[in-house]
Amino acid sequence: MRCSRFRLFLRISALDLATCLAALALIVNVLGDGGLAQQLLNGAERRALAGRSTWADQLGLRLLYGSLQLGGRVAYPQAAHLLAYYCAGQGDTLRFDARPLLRRPDVQQALRQRRPGITFRHRAASKSPFYVVARTDWPLYYAFDLLYIRYSARGVELYDNYFFQPLARRSYTPFRLGKVRLRLNDGLIRVAYPGARSFVAYSGVTPPPTL
Repeated sequence: MRCSRFRLFLRISALDLATCLAALALIVNVLGDGGLAQQLLNGAERRALAGRSTWADQLGLRLLYGSLQLGGRVAYPQAAHLLAYYCAGQGDTLRFDARPLLRRPDVQQALRQRRPGITFRHRAASKSPFYVVARTDWPLYYAFDLLYIRYSARGVELYDNYFFQPLARRSYTPFRLGKVRLRLNDGLIRVAYPGARSFVAYSGVTPPPTL
């Protein structure tokens, strides 16, 4: 009887904790956190660069990336799927359906110009051979950033080399979680998931739409 009560207590405690965390996440996303999350990330980055990451850093970063995956299922489903695949450390090629992408005006414009790829984050005009969107497309930027295009007589192939830059490269990605704005060093993901592996997201030969 005592063991049953103890197990019931653990279940209730775990449920209460999950409820509190969900409520806290909702409040922070709606009201903001006054920059506290960014300060914590900055501290985790400094320790990681010095080779002194703590278990608290790993736990906090796992909670952050888990929130990005969970929240992204609604706002950025494709990006959330790719991030989860990376964190799981599969490493094998992940195939995706390119047909929705091929219907997008920016992608069609890149195809008309026979560009070798398209970047979904707007940047100032440059001599890059890649097509640059006029306005950042956040869902696609989080998913692909730079999507390569390969042409053939049968159609086009789309692919992306999905990986995160090393910590020392100090490459940062901006994230939005409700009212919270974060600037996240790409390499911190390896603190949270040491077994994460790069992979290729690929869509096979697809006849392009009528341009």
